[in-house]
Amino acid sequence: MKTFLLAATIALCPALAHAQMVVLGQGAPQSCYQSAKTGDLGSLSAIRNCTDALDGFLVSQDEAATYVNRGVLQMRRGNHDKAVMDYQSALKIKPDLAEAYINYGAALFYQGEYVRALEAYNTALSLETDKKADALFNRALVYERMDNPKGAYYDLKAALVLRPDWPQARDSLERFTVTRRQQS
Repeated sequence: MKTFLLAATIALCPALAHAQMVVLGQGAPQSCYQSAKTGDLGSLSAIRNCTDALDGFLVSQDEAATYVNRGVLQMRRGNHDKAVMDYQSALKIKPDLAEAYINYGAALFYQGEYVRALEAYNTALSLETDKKADALFNRALVYERMDNPKGAYYDLKAALVLRPDWPQARDSLERFTVTRRQQS
């Protein structure tokens, strides 16, 4: 029987994937979404737009999405505690929101809460989402930090099956060396 030995260098940890959420309509909710989508680094005005949107009347889907988007902006600003609170608020409204779990896991990862981050990614992967590649990629980074290179390797390979042209995942996979060893 053959076994695989996997090794990865985690000194150069790539950035985690984030999953912003579409909000339809005009005004502050749409502005909040656009800021999260276009890579705003968490400017105070963008976060204020999200807060203004949450102070208004939103249907539950848009309210949960706005919490996720504000959480993305908070994370980009380095406010991981606030991001965690936003993702938890989104999940109270929509407990089956995979994108919220993906981002929640990212915030927990940045806080060094790897076990909880892993749980968040596992939950996200159990739900319907078109962001499975993001969840797999992020979970791979958690596995690396938890000294599980085999889990990381297989998650990166699975992420590339879903999104074959993803350079970040491909580059991360190249950090691994796979060797085969014969068992006695």
